[in-house]
Amino acid sequence: MKQKLVSIWKSRVFRQGSVATAITALVVAIIVALNLFVGVLAERHQWRLDLTAEQAFVLTQESRDFIAQLEMDLAIYVLTPETGLTAAGEYFVQANEVIRQYAALSPRITLEYIDLTRDPAFAARFPQFQLNAQTILLVTEDRVETLSVFELFNIETDVFGSRIASSRAEQMMTGLILFMTMDRQVTVSVLAGFGESDSSGLVSLLETNRYRVVSQNILTEEIHPEATILVINSPTRDYPEDVIAKIERFLLGERDVTLVYFAGVHQPPLPNLEMFLADWGILVLPGIVYQTDLNMTWGGPYLSAVHYTEDVFARHTFDFFSIMPNARPLDFLFHQRGARTVSAPMIFGESAVLQPLDAQNGWSPAMSEMPGPFAALALSQDEAFTGDYDEAGRVSTVAVFASRDFVDVNMLLNPHIGNAQYILGLFEGLSEHMGGVAIAPTVIGATPLPITDFQTIIYGVLFVIVLPLVVVFAGGVIFIRRRHL
Repeated sequence: MKQKLVSIWKSRVFRQGSVATAITALVVAIIVALNLFVGVLAERHQWRLDLTAEQAFVLTQESRDFIAQLEMDLAIYVLTPETGLTAAGEYFVQANEVIRQYAALSPRITLEYIDLTRDPAFAARFPQFQLNAQTILLVTEDRVETLSVFELFNIETDVFGSRIASSRAEQMMTGLILFMTMDRQVTVSVLAGFGESDSSGLVSLLETNRYRVVSQNILTEEIHPEATILVINSPTRDYPEDVIAKIERFLLGERDVTLVYFAGVHQPPLPNLEMFLADWGILVLPGIVYQTDLNMTWGGPYLSAVHYTEDVFARHTFDFFSIMPNARPLDFLFHQRGARTVSAPMIFGESAVLQPLDAQNGWSPAMSEMPGPFAALALSQDEAFTGDYDEAGRVSTVAVFASRDFVDVNMLLNPHIGNAQYILGLFEGLSEHMGGVAIAPTVIGATPLPITDFQTIIYGVLFVIVLPLVVVFAGGVIFIRRRHL
């Protein structure tokens, strides 16, 4: 037995096998060491490769360019351990990766994860805030801002509960950092007192993008002295003449200011308001826009997509279409009168028609007496020059949207349409506010197709009728051929 073991040990096969085993072990050891070394370097230098179709884990070029030009030191504190944050699910993993990239892209930004249970003294440094494990702190030399982890996501709520619909981590982080570099904050006054519609979705969008929003009863209060934008959302009672006078004084003062008005199909006749808008060249017609082109609808003929006629406000919509549901058509009294010019940055195309609100059963689009196109957004601007024509004067703007539902909360939170991005582009363009960072929400995993009603019909016919018939036909051909072999 001993001789046999010795002979095996000295055999050529054993020696060659031993060499092969040693080489294999050495190669495995080198690969493991190399993997550990590369892992350490990747962790230290934030090497990441995002293979997702949405590029969900990397910053957009807009954020990268802004971070590269940052001229202040910024500390980001995430008040929970990193493992605790990422354990909450895939959207939290994505948000964490987004946050890490800010520190990786700029030497002026530092990132630290703080466990408040192990370091309770940290909270004592910021007694003005109620800090908890869901808080993110952004600290510069002279400013401190907070952000809740849950503000990094768009949350949808229905009868079954709440869920994360999409991530807005980059928009919130870049927007807050940008806001911290600003010298002033734009104030938006949302007017109330005459049966206006709910503006909570719009208010939330603006506050998220660091606008200061105040609500005012225009009947009893003077317009906020710092307000540069007024919002009137589909009032159901007419404004008296003294209230109209307040708005006119606001518009014709010495500052660049804007009035944003949302119409609604539910509104009764409002003579004073309608006369005021007509003075700015805008008519809000009675009736509702009916879209006959299925390629331009999104769930029915009253949910029509719109065409952008310019890129100034639409530049952040990322090729998403915007939906103007339940809209009243807009028309112009003039395109230019004196210093006032009127334009239509958004329109309903020629396939849209006007349906009367009192249309009887059996009404069809062919019976419409007013075909499109119609303005979906009317923009009237009044420019007053100073004595020196080399200097820009005051510009006052009245923007009228065809529907209040353009800023319905479900429209603004939907990551597949461009309503929120368009509103931010409009407000930013008219107020020179740089806090609204229009970055598309990120949907992780299965994403619903943003298809039109016409495409829905085509896909339905294809998969429900055509494809089964093709399968049956192919099966029949194969059966017949095999039978005659």
